[in-house]
Amino acid sequence: MSAVRGNFTKGRFYKAGRIVPGVDNVVSAINEDKHKMMRAQMNSTMAGKSDEEYGFEAAMDRQIKSFVSMLETNYTSTDSETRPVDMAEKTQFLALDIIGDISIGEPFGYLEQDRDLYNYNEINMSSLPIMTFVSVLPGITDVLHKWPFRLALPKEGDQVGFGRLMKFVTKSVESGIHNNDAKKGGLTQNHAHNGLTKDDLVQQGFVTIIAGSNSTAHTVRLTLLSIIAAPWAYNALRSEIDEARPSVSDPISWGDVQRLPYLQAVVKEGLRMWPPVSGLGFKRVPPGGELINGYFVPGGTEIGQAFFAVGRSKEIWGADADIFRPERWLSASSSDLRAMNCALDTHFGGGKFSCLGKPIAMMELNKTVFELLKRFDISIINPDRPMKTKASIF
Repeated sequence: MSAVRGNFTKGRFYKAGRIVPGVDNVVSAINEDKHKMMRAQMNSTMAGKSDEEYGFEAAMDRQIKSFVSMLETNYTSTDSETRPVDMAEKTQFLALDIIGDISIGEPFGYLEQDRDLYNYNEINMSSLPIMTFVSVLPGITDVLHKWPFRLALPKEGDQVGFGRLMKFVTKSVESGIHNNDAKKGGLTQNHAHNGLTKDDLVQQGFVTIIAGSNSTAHTVRLTLLSIIAAPWAYNALRSEIDEARPSVSDPISWGDVQRLPYLQAVVKEGLRMWPPVSGLGFKRVPPGGELINGYFVPGGTEIGQAFFAVGRSKEIWGADADIFRPERWLSASSSDLRAMNCALDTHFGGGKFSCLGKPIAMMELNKTVFELLKRFDISIINPDRPMKTKASIF
């Protein structure tokens, strides 16, 4: 369905990504030509920039340093004092400030202030379940976006809920567009130069902040939890990090993390078990129908993709598919490894459906895991209830 030259198109599921009635972004655009045009306008900058001072990696390094500094200052326990930290919240702060630095040239301030600015987490908990509901019942989106129901939708200027976030995103986009230093305008300014209008940029700002932060933070926090809960993996990764530490930069470079085999195995295993997106991502079968695994599927049928199920399939991963075991990536045969990598790639989509933010997500996941385990001994405060989580689209 996600083949590079495939004939499948986006299903109505994606309409749930439309924030403002009648205005599409690269996620919600179902029309093939419009989606292709938006991707073309964004592709070059989303792949990363080579500028050493203001590229993706430089922005990420700045925020990872702030993240580490916040943890060292506020949450490092001593023999006389236990200082617990909610890593679910803090990894969300990190992801948001990375998105801010990359998008508009400066962080939003979550790490500096160490608090939930703009009630972002509260908005997440209230809005994402609704978004999940309407994504699988797309007719509801059509109704809600029509008068008079659209009058009840969140709007910029609201003091609470999603409307408050809309105002914040608009101000952030304007900041990026009008930044006097062209290098510091981030993705926003680059997208504007490539032809995206202010309205386009605001819509894309929602997608970048909501999808970019929630998806990556989810995988980072659950990969960390999996490492901590598996002593053999924790010890093996710490040994590799300790050995590499004298010869790598601080923070570690993207090039260096890719040369650490056990870290790569840990990251892949985390992605396998905890896909960044759990929404079904329905695709529409082309008009002539399609033969899939021996079954003829009529044209116009919409087929969902169960990313979580793919990551836990015993057919692909073996009898221990439900167990976090990074070693599977190091001991697999070449043919099995190809199948495993192919299955893992489905988490980010493929071809015209591929996730534009994948380079950012992969860099953030690798660097964050390395830097945290390089600096801290991490343990779970309450092993019986390590985390309370609820899946929605992310």
